[in-house]
Amino acid sequence: MTVKQECIDFLKTHFEGFKIQQPLFYNWKIGLRFDLQVGETNTDEYFIECVKRASTLFEAAFSPADKVYLILLDFKYKRRRIRFSNYCFKQIKDLNKNEVTYSEIKRLYDSEDRFDIRNQAIVTSSVDRINYKNILTAISHVDFPPRKPSYGFLSSKQVYFININKKLIFNMYDDRGLDIIASDKASLLPIYHMYNNWILDYDRENIDQKMN
Repeated sequence: MTVKQECIDFLKTHFEGFKIQQPLFYNWKIGLRFDLQVGETNTDEYFIECVKRASTLFEAAFSPADKVYLILLDFKYKRRRIRFSNYCFKQIKDLNKNEVTYSEIKRLYDSEDRFDIRNQAIVTSSVDRINYKNILTAISHVDFPPRKPSYGFLSSKQVYFININKKLIFNMYDDRGLDIIASDKASLLPIYHMYNNWILDYDRENIDQKMN
């Protein structure tokens, strides 16, 4: 069985009817949305705090030994594709080309748009092989091209971490925030209580109702 099929079966079992797409929080019934913004935008201190929060939340959701699917999505334009030499793959220790499965996803966001095609790459790995802080740092720079690392991030590029052990999905969408969803509430409660003051105020009432 391919990694892609394993991932599809995992999602069918634990996230029935769910598609891997942004925004996670609004597309699934059980989730948390966090605010990563601290201080004045586009300063060194701002990005340090942003990545600190994102890394702390990642470490709350993932243990080093956890198995994950790392999914990259990118809008397909002409012959553009996800290359093995891309920045995210370089952050995975001893990654072999055979560990990556490539495919295309059609009409992910618009069922009527024949041009809505995404390139997808899936890797199975343990967390301890992944330099997730570097990946989160690159995502934080999505709207600030001069800053490095950048991974050549565009708004069309997305990165998802699926925790196979804990049945969680983690997506940092940019420097503003990140979503964590789960197959059951119990998996999110410790994160909800420990980092409650980081929850995005706009969605706090909704989240409180789901978690209590």
